Amino acid sequence: MPEQPTTPVPSATPGGGAAPALKAHEHAEIRDWPGYFRAVAGKPARETLLKALELFDREAPSDLPRFAIDLGCGSGRDTFELLRRGWRVLAVDASELGLSLLKKEVPNEHAARLETLLSSYEDFRPTQATLINASYALPFCEPLRFDEMWARIVATIPVGGRFAGQFFGERDDWAALGDRVHHTRPQVERLLADFTFDRLQEVENREAGVTGIVKNWHIFHVVAKKRGNKVN
Repeated sequence: MPEQPTTPVPSATPGGGAAPALKAHEHAEIRDWPGYFRAVAGKPARETLLKALELFDREAPSDLPRFAIDLGCGSGRDTFELLRRGWRVLAVDASELGLSLLKKEVPNEHAARLETLLSSYEDFRPTQATLINASYALPFCEPLRFDEMWARIVATIPVGGRFAGQFFGERDDWAALGDRVHHTRPQVERLLADFTFDRLQEVENREAGVTGIVKNWHIFHVVAKKRGNKVN
């Protein structure tokens, strides 16, 4: 994946030792995905995915298959949880390294329920899925192609299915970067006009990086259920 300009990262501490490892968001800022995968290795599944799975488990049995698309799966932190819960998963990412790390770590007993696909968000043509999970992924879509990509996602999810993931807000520091997508709250609500929100949490906080730069986060955490003509 292409890298974007950023503030130079010091290679050593003042005392001459090795520089501390960067945080995950510092790698993501410059689209350094190998570094990002190292930084998140071993971390648990995202809370939005866990919430969606909890809701599916609490609901009465339905005819919808337990099939999920993990869009922007990376090295598999969410994919592994889906497989552990018995779902069949199509894991999609534009990073060959991420998919390689995922396939290397998937337990043998889950391998038959996993399919992987090397594809960008913009070019992915999804088939129907009961759950589309996109943890911190969609904001990295090419901005001019976001609307067409999102329309495909909405069309893919059947009534009773869910979307789980994040959108970046307009007050996030990365909004100054031209290669990613940011939304206001009303825009997020319009994107999900065909859904009922199980969770819509708007969060703003600040996080200091190893480089000394403090990042302002503005994020919408979303779990939403596709509805029919009537809100249920």
